[in-house]
Amino acid sequence: MVGRQGKQSRSLTLQLSAWIGSVIVAVGVLACGFSFLFAYQEARELQDGQLKQIAALIDSGALAFTGSRPSIESSQDPDVKVVIDRLREAPSGVARAAGLVIPRELADGFHDLTGSEQSWRVNIRTLHSGGRIAVAEPSALRDEIARDGAMRTLVPMLLLLPGLSIVVVVIVRTKLAPLTRLSAVVDRQTDATVQPLSEEGIAAEVLPFVRSINSLITRLRDAIGQQRRFVASAAHELRSPLAALSLQAGNLGAAITSPDARERLLALQAGLRRTHRLVEQLLALARSEQGTLEQPTTVSLRAMATEVINATIGVAREKDIDLGFEHFDEVDAVVDASSVMVVLRNLVDNAVRYTPTGGRVDVSVVHAVDGVMFEVADSGPGIPDGELDRVLEPFYRLDHSIASGSGLGLSIVSEIARRTGGRLVLENIEGGFRARYFQPLCPNR
Repeated sequence: MVGRQGKQSRSLTLQLSAWIGSVIVAVGVLACGFSFLFAYQEARELQDGQLKQIAALIDSGALAFTGSRPSIESSQDPDVKVVIDRLREAPSGVARAAGLVIPRELADGFHDLTGSEQSWRVNIRTLHSGGRIAVAEPSALRDEIARDGAMRTLVPMLLLLPGLSIVVVVIVRTKLAPLTRLSAVVDRQTDATVQPLSEEGIAAEVLPFVRSINSLITRLRDAIGQQRRFVASAAHELRSPLAALSLQAGNLGAAITSPDARERLLALQAGLRRTHRLVEQLLALARSEQGTLEQPTTVSLRAMATEVINATIGVAREKDIDLGFEHFDEVDAVVDASSVMVVLRNLVDNAVRYTPTGGRVDVSVVHAVDGVMFEVADSGPGIPDGELDRVLEPFYRLDHSIASGSGLGLSIVSEIARRTGGRLVLENIEGGFRARYFQPLCPNR
């Protein structure tokens, strides 16, 4: 199974390049072989034609071959010379020239003979006068010239093959580049930004596959949207009944005199507050997942943070928690005010809820050139390092947690960070826990 997966996961670019390159090399080798044979044969025929022309010149009288000598050698070089021999009647039935023995019974035409020292190519011709001559040339030189000529025909092809292989790889990579770009687009997409893939520049063979992916993306986007609308609608519809129940519970308190009944009423009111808080967080999560951003505005970070602390100070006082500013930069910033407000509220509320009675929660706002950092540090028990990522999941709560909560606070902050380009960093520190949120500033409009 592992072997099959390894083969299936091989690069398509590599496979196409390897197959096309192999075919090119195989065809190139065959072409080189045939080209060499044809060029070699053509060179030999050209050299045979020269011997035939010499014999024809002697036969026509244009080249005189007279005298008593039976043979003529064009050079004393044993390798580079042409020998012309007159075949006469001899007792032995042979003619000798330059160490070459030529049997008289040889027919007219070309023959390959072996002399005392080397091989020869011999052309025998019967003249109009009735005599016979032999025009011979050493085979070694002829073969060397033929091989050199044939090899020169291979040089362009041998140089072309490596270059052609490189061109094939470049073409394959170029033609498959749109698929690589599509994979990068798919990797960058999230459930909040899922969009159909562009069909521009896609080959006809791959286009049905891309269209199938787009159809799947459309169905997935509809399902995600339907789920978010359901959560938002359900949370919105629950707000009015919960508000009415809270009002009725408050009115009921004035008519109850029994301590036991009043204690149960307080428990009911606490449950209603928790439920109302859960509904509000569900609405905030649904809005953050919609991916819609509000128009950035210039806001006072101090006023925003002060409003968040004032909204949470009641819970902090009930638990005798020291809640306040540790560090603050007085600055107005251009941000998505509603998103930043939700982030601050959830970070501070989360810290207050999970900090033991008598603890401490410090809020800091630091302005930088490229953004703003909100830091909320508490003296709570912290989060185990192995669960720092899991606490960002909706409704996930630590097993040892004794604080009341829905497990949505950090999920909402993480979702807003993903939507707005922010960054949430959670870490355990000595004596407590710290949450840092980095929010990039929007450009001035």
